Amino acid sequence: MIKRFLLTILFFGVIANAETISLSPINDGKGTIGTLSGFMVVNGSITIGSSGNGDILLNYNYETPGGSGPSTDLGPYTDFGITLDAADLVFQVGSNNCGIPIVSHSGAPNGGTARFASVVAGHFYQTTHLLTAQTVLNNPGLIYRNNANVWLGSSVTDLGTLTETITSHGGSTPKYTVEFTGQLPASFLTDANTNGLEVGFGSATCGNGYLVGSAAPVPEPASLILMASVLLALIACHFMKARRARMRCATVRS
Repeated sequence: MIKRFLLTILFFGVIANAETISLSPINDGKGTIGTLSGFMVVNGSITIGSSGNGDILLNYNYETPGGSGPSTDLGPYTDFGITLDAADLVFQVGSNNCGIPIVSHSGAPNGGTARFASVVAGHFYQTTHLLTAQTVLNNPGLIYRNNANVWLGSSVTDLGTLTETITSHGGSTPKYTVEFTGQLPASFLTDANTNGLEVGFGSATCGNGYLVGSAAPVPEPASLILMASVLLALIACHFMKARRARMRCATVRS
């Protein structure tokens, strides 16, 4: 019983201090919109260590440079008369919104009345709101994931910088692996522990391929202590009941 109790406490301690969030293609019945070679998302993961250090991996397809594609890896290009860009990795944490740009971007690539922020690749931002594919592309006549969150909003606060590594795999799937490593902002970690978080990432600003993931709130240390105390009390109660039962048996025999 005591061993089980200690293992339970150890389990909760691990959950509170380290976690891996798996990212997988959204299950909304639409699959990949458009060509698989240009928009398919494969998978991803977000690993948060005990000290708040993060390791984020994104595996997906994006048009490769040359021809009608971008001039550089993950750069902007024109398709069906609209400018497509690399999407931001976005987080919804309680009432707060955050994100990490894959590439730097500024301004409205397709016009419209919405305001756009100037952001730098690899920086971790908090924003007042997120921009949908419809807002960024400004073309309701085309078919894409119109309501998918793909970019940070117009007002942003820089919370820190991560190290970004972009690996091109040529013509194979996934065509690209993007990795971010470094210390995650303390305010983001605290908010995520309290409220949980929802993660979204589009293969491009059209959201034709879209990864999602989530994490539930993590109990605060005070809550863990309370749970441990309850478990300890239950164990003590069990031993007391067992002792009383043995004493009754001894009384009967005498």
